[in-house]
Amino acid sequence: MKEMLYEYLVTRSGEINIFKSIEILIVALLLAAIVFWTYKFTFSGVLYNRKFNVSLIMLTLITTMVMIVIGSDIALSLGMVGALSIVRFRTAIKDPRDTAYIFWCIGIGLSVGTQNYMVALVGSIFLAIVLIAFSFGSFGAEDRYLLIIRGERRCESEVMSYLFKQFKGAQLRGKNSTDQTMEMIYQVSLKNDQQKMLLDTFYQIEGIQSVNLVAQNGETIG
Repeated sequence: MKEMLYEYLVTRSGEINIFKSIEILIVALLLAAIVFWTYKFTFSGVLYNRKFNVSLIMLTLITTMVMIVIGSDIALSLGMVGALSIVRFRTAIKDPRDTAYIFWCIGIGLSVGTQNYMVALVGSIFLAIVLIAFSFGSFGAEDRYLLIIRGERRCESEVMSYLFKQFKGAQLRGKNSTDQTMEMIYQVSLKNDQQKMLLDTFYQIEGIQSVNLVAQNGETIG
């Protein structure tokens, strides 16, 4: 019985043995850890989802396992594609960057599963550096915000004068008013160092009740 089990797990002809499989999965796990920490380090949304991040590691390992099973067997690969084609995933992806991380994990699984370690390692390190650079280096770029101003109607002209003087590209997105109050929504482009200055300036206008900045990722400032 022991000889049969050893023959099946270790020395079976045409298949990767158990020790090689463990080696491949460990390499996949190490590279998945790069994805895990890159996602956590560069996340800029409102609520960090640790379960999704852990699922990226699982996806990498599962893809690697599938590639180990397929190997170079064309018939088995076609059968695997047919079996997976009946599975329908309905998980909503809210952030487009999450989709990119999913494809990154699949790419690692495909590369490591076919034992192309160098491609997987170099590609993962390169992607991690690019993502960190673009996440924390603004390169002079401006972020777009929705500026929501609420106050008394008598200060409307002063608010509009300041807006069009400081932000020539400001666009009106909505306006609500009553006999005494008004609410204006503008789209503006700001650098990080301009946010506090903008809020302080509006609060100096007599009659302003609240000023909110809403970023595209849902964060609210002010």
